[in-house]
Amino acid sequence: MRTSRHSGLRVRDTDRVDACALLDAARDNGQLTANEHDDRTVKAMRAKTFGDLDGLIGDLQVPANLVDTPVVRTDRRRRSRRWEVAAAVVGAAGILGALVGWGARETVGRPMPDLNTGRGLDALIADYRERYGDTMVDELTLYPDYVIIERQSGTQTQRIRYDGGFNAYTESSRSDKAEAFDLATIDVPVIARFIAGAPKSVRAPGSPVGHIMIERPEKGENPFVRIYVESPGKTGYLEVTTAGEPLRVNRVDE
Repeated sequence: MRTSRHSGLRVRDTDRVDACALLDAARDNGQLTANEHDDRTVKAMRAKTFGDLDGLIGDLQVPANLVDTPVVRTDRRRRSRRWEVAAAVVGAAGILGALVGWGARETVGRPMPDLNTGRGLDALIADYRERYGDTMVDELTLYPDYVIIERQSGTQTQRIRYDGGFNAYTESSRSDKAEAFDLATIDVPVIARFIAGAPKSVRAPGSPVGHIMIERPEKGENPFVRIYVESPGKTGYLEVTTAGEPLRVNRVDE
């Protein structure tokens, strides 16, 4: 990967997550061994600049869904001045919402990452904030290509399917035990590392993450993230807080 004068630019959490997604793909297609993947992932989560990430992913082939991310394309590491001017003009005209895509339609209109990854969780949170104006949910379950969300809507609990767009499909009376929590409190880079390491943690290396549940177990308790790994004939899970503190591991051989 070619470096540039932008290598000293500070990275965001989303850039670290993109780098980890690339490392995950490299492990899955045989470019990296499990140990190489683990070592590079830890370093990626601690990276401060694009130069740090360049040294970790520069020798890897890039999957199609990541070719246009800033961690890969150095020309995307700074925001275009032309876009800043255009946004100012559009904002003054009052039609920025329609330009971005939330004014009249539900779908974001771009390829979605695997939602069972840190990058997918990050994309969901960003889109959810854009759509609803907050990041409060009762519960969500992430599968590779869609998410089921439960959210308060007045006195009702609304169930929503997200797969790049939002489709509310049922409503029911809200339980007295229900209590929303804030998706923005999730430490996505740390959770991304746990997602990547979950198969090894449950003693099923190479097995896929089937789904991820994020919920509050009881009213007043802290929410948790439970990462389920599907091994042939068995399921294991790793449970952590939204800040990344390990709670329990249910291994497939137990």
